[in-house]
Amino acid sequence: MAVNHLKKLNGKGVKISSFVPSNNEKLIELMQISSLDYKLHNVLHRKVEIIHSFVNAKYLAQSSALLRKISHLFDFIVVVQGDIELGAGLINTAKRLSLDNIVSYIPYTHSFETMGSKFSKVKDVLAKYVYKNCDKYITICNQFSDDLKIKNPNAQVKVLRNFVDRPKDSGTKFTEVSDYASTDVITILMAGRISFRQKGQDTLIQALKMINRSVQIKLNIIGDGPDYDKLVELSSGLKKNVVVTFFGWKKDVWKHARHVDLLVIPSNYEGVPLIMLEALKRNIPIIAPARDGMLDYLDGKSLYPVGGVEYSALADKINEFIDNQSVILKAKY
Repeated sequence: MAVNHLKKLNGKGVKISSFVPSNNEKLIELMQISSLDYKLHNVLHRKVEIIHSFVNAKYLAQSSALLRKISHLFDFIVVVQGDIELGAGLINTAKRLSLDNIVSYIPYTHSFETMGSKFSKVKDVLAKYVYKNCDKYITICNQFSDDLKIKNPNAQVKVLRNFVDRPKDSGTKFTEVSDYASTDVITILMAGRISFRQKGQDTLIQALKMINRSVQIKLNIIGDGPDYDKLVELSSGLKKNVVVTFFGWKKDVWKHARHVDLLVIPSNYEGVPLIMLEALKRNIPIIAPARDGMLDYLDGKSLYPVGGVEYSALADKINEFIDNQSVILKAKY
């Protein structure tokens, strides 16, 4: 998403210089595809980077050399951090050099324990210091803005929202009420990396076990990941009224989702899911937990409560959606 913002600003004529780690092949390729100019640097990402940012003298010296070289050339230096760990060396070094033009672009603020990271307890302790070593932040939703201000009461935070382009298939007819009447089947889409810890696909499967057997449901699952086989096995235990289709990973989700009645995002933690923004552009109903970036974009019709038995809360929300569709059908016919 940071690259998309760069493209947008570049199109508006804003002068930006980009510096990319020389070992980040995917980012280099993306910059080239996006026709964005960049220079390489040698402050390279590494495993347990947040620990290196406190104890690795060579890494900190490289960070210092880069910042000393460019800090006086620009009004602001934005360190793009996937999370607080990536780029922590630059943040810590900027604090030591008393640079006041450093800005952290950080899309989410989840703890390493929540994300299931190795050495999470150590990382979370160190993260408390890194958050306080930067006083200017850009993030992607109000939830994370509030969290940053808790982690660093001196923080100035700007929310720069994620965005998606208008769909090329915006003229395509997606599911309407008439589809329910003709098929009596509700099609649910769940798309994304298959990882129970983050994306919570197992939560949706458990919820579907609680749906009335008289309701016919087609669940389309698009994606791949470490828990793919577990999800296939778990889905085999669903009642006969739920038919599950696994599409695997697809570059363009919406080419395989022409008639979707409902998008479900059962994530345990998120940023601002692009699949959610894409569904909103297509006027597709969404059900998601009341957490993270979903709170900025969805209302009570879409959000289910978190903190309790979440698969039960999700089941209640799906049943509510089904009941509402029945009311609409009765009114129409």
